[in-house]
Amino acid sequence: MKTKFLLALLLCTMVLSASAQVIYDEAGRLEYDETWYRTRVGTADPSDLAEVSGLACSRVTPGYLWAQGDDSYKVRALTPEGKYVSTIRLGKKYRDWEDICVGNYEGISYVFVGIFGDNSCKYKDDYYIYYFKEPEIVEGDIEVDVDTIHFGYPDGVAHNAETLMYDNVEQMLYIVDKYDNSDAMGVIYSLPFRTDYEGMQVLTEWTKLGSGQYFMNPTGGDISPDGSKIIVKNEAFMLIWNREEGESVADAMARRPKQVKAYKKESQGEAIAWLDTTTFYTTSDSDVKEPIYMYTTERPDAVEDVVVDAENETFKTLDANSNMVYIHKGENVYSLLGNTIK
Repeated sequence: MKTKFLLALLLCTMVLSASAQVIYDEAGRLEYDETWYRTRVGTADPSDLAEVSGLACSRVTPGYLWAQGDDSYKVRALTPEGKYVSTIRLGKKYRDWEDICVGNYEGISYVFVGIFGDNSCKYKDDYYIYYFKEPEIVEGDIEVDVDTIHFGYPDGVAHNAETLMYDNVEQMLYIVDKYDNSDAMGVIYSLPFRTDYEGMQVLTEWTKLGSGQYFMNPTGGDISPDGSKIIVKNEAFMLIWNREEGESVADAMARRPKQVKAYKKESQGEAIAWLDTTTFYTTSDSDVKEPIYMYTTERPDAVEDVVVDAENETFKTLDANSNMVYIHKGENVYSLLGNTIK
């Protein structure tokens, strides 16, 4: 009886989780992008970096990620498996650090950190992006020269944001705020990147993103290195846009996105980083250990995916050859025919 009850509970949980991921907007249900597979590749440990809310793939030292935490005063380099190897101490005043991205400007790779979280909407015209030339990743502390962009919004009021993206094609920074009413999930803003800004810069407003009745509180996003793919996500869903050649990011995001079907709800769902157009990584902002996931367009040999209870190590694996899903609960393994992870 216990085995039957466990299987029924797990099946019910997966069905509920899948139904919670169905997304609608004013035009109806969003179409799925079914080309992605998710694999758990590592673990983000809060004892190494608390509350990871941003990831970015290194362009100077391939194979590593940059990460920043909400309250850390630092940026750290790690492997996709979660091993931290380097630390950059920015030495800047604390504010709610929300996202990180990497971009190329005039042939130089830069790391950008968004200090623009404002849950209480109290700072008004007092938001920042720290940036520095991306160094080679080596073990231990790394020293860099840090510059600052001070910015505000065109309406002159306070905004809360958690999403910072850089487009290599336009050499443009993009911010998506967390719009706090039913008109939209968020609004897209841009700022051309330059290294000689002085004083406060005002963002340019572009497109309302989705409908706040269905899409709430974007927590992260990234643009692929070639600029052809854009993702914005929150803890419950992930939206993807394919950008056409010669099109701006803002114009591409004005169209209806697709929903990434392989995505499963993450604890906070704040960090995402494109490696290339076929691979990206995600992890969550949390004060406990969180999985690091890799999404690829190539079907993996096996998929490990936390389903019910990460603390008690309940997860499922997929045999890609037989399409057999196995549920693992401690030392017990149960098979579920006909269910695939995608």
